[in-house]
Amino acid sequence: MTQFKKLAIAGAVTALMMSATAAEAHVSYNTFTTTATSQTDGWTRTFDGADADAIATGPESQGNKGTLAPWLGTSGGALPFGYTGSSHLNWAAEIHAAGDSLEVSAADSLADYGVAAEIDTGAGAWKDTNGTGWKHQTDIGLIKSNVTQNVTINLSTLGIAGTPAGLLVNNNFGVTVFTGMDTNTGNYSHHGSWNNATKPETNSNPFGTANLTYLTHDATVDSVNGLTFTALAGQIYSIYLGGNGVGTWSQNVSDYKLNITTSPVPVPGAVWLFGSALAGFVGLRRRKMAA
Repeated sequence: MTQFKKLAIAGAVTALMMSATAAEAHVSYNTFTTTATSQTDGWTRTFDGADADAIATGPESQGNKGTLAPWLGTSGGALPFGYTGSSHLNWAAEIHAAGDSLEVSAADSLADYGVAAEIDTGAGAWKDTNGTGWKHQTDIGLIKSNVTQNVTINLSTLGIAGTPAGLLVNNNFGVTVFTGMDTNTGNYSHHGSWNNATKPETNSNPFGTANLTYLTHDATVDSVNGLTFTALAGQIYSIYLGGNGVGTWSQNVSDYKLNITTSPVPVPGAVWLFGSALAGFVGLRRRKMAA
């Protein structure tokens, strides 16, 4: 069954849920799927190029040609947050209020929309054992918070049923956060490396993208150790993630679960001291005026 036939089955469910998710924190998902786990998912378009097979694929679209892949959890299946970039994109999370928490996973997609989105990454997609990351299996997500607060990301591997003993497992993830989202509409190729000596993790626009600004990264993210950054109200952030140091991009491409939790931004101690001093000054002034 193709990805688009699956959508027809879930269409009624999605329509009913759109009104609910519009006012709540929720995750939207790309419906593009692949026939082999080692292929790159998250293409936003499909296109049949000059070859003779008459089959539309993601790579042939180069990210900017052909038919848009519908999304789950967005109005009319549109790309999230007005995304216009050519690079692949897997999911988008919108946080509406302080204290919201979200899960990104195939199971969450299935529970919310009736379709299990392809949410997986390779054991060395962020950076492999040779010190290079790979565009092929690096997953890309977007996070937007409607209020300013700290956002923490934790990741855990769900694995593949029947994984052979000894196969490298994605038990350690690397995550890079960029301010903004890709706006480059030029031709895009999923082949190539990033996050290496010539294109380090601190480099903005890692995939030939545009309008991304490096914010932070963490090479040791798992279910216990999270990456935290301050999300400004209304700002969109791009999240690039994959296995780090536990194989190559094509090894153990397995499902993952990403948890997003939020917390208030701590108020600096100096602000509290200033507030206390100001309150004391106002109280003293009132007493003098009363006298």
